[in-house]
Amino acid sequence: MKNLKTLIAIFAISLASVLPASANTGSEPSSKNAKTILRTEIVELLGNHKYDLKNKVLEAQVSVMLNNQNELVVVSVNSKNTTINSYVKYKLNYKKINVKGIKKGTVYRIPLKMVPTK
Repeated sequence: MKNLKTLIAIFAISLASVLPASANTGSEPSSKNAKTILRTEIVELLGNHKYDLKNKVLEAQVSVMLNNQNELVVVSVNSKNTTINSYVKYKLNYKKINVKGIKKGTVYRIPLKMVPTK
């Protein structure tokens, strides 16, 4: 009888730990897919720039996070061009977005390239 109680207890504990782990199979996007969607949103918010880049491609590393009001907060912009830094901060800081799968308070680093307009 003691062995039966032990077996039932072990079965109940293992069942209780396995079910919650397998229950999270919703249609939430993966982290990598959510980051791609976030990058697409950022590119849309930036739009077309009006700067003369003298036929150079400028690269920037933008670090952003999402606050509790679903607003982007620009943590930093790493680029050699200060004008581009100001432009990115102006266009992105505190803009509302709706991307599922992005954790609030997590810093995401997004690479950006700015190409000359023709």
